[in-house]
Amino acid sequence: MPVVTRYQLWQHAKSRELWAVRLELDTLTGVFGPLEAPARSVDLSGLLYEDHPDDFEWLFRAADDFIVVRESA
Repeated sequence: MPVVTRYQLWQHAKSRELWAVRLELDTLTGVFGPLEAPARSVDLSGLLYEDHPDDFEWLFRAADDFIVVRESA
């Protein structure tokens, strides 16, 4: 089965910060952010997800505190 990569824009419920996330087969594999509000329309697949390992760990642990604002393939 081919790996299906999806990108989502998540918003933190309390701080309202926007974060781009990369998922492969429903597993969180990368994060980028926080993003400015105009970033709601940015191409999420073009961001540098690997450059933020500490943010990845935080988002992974706090995933329940976020809502999905946008999804793209």
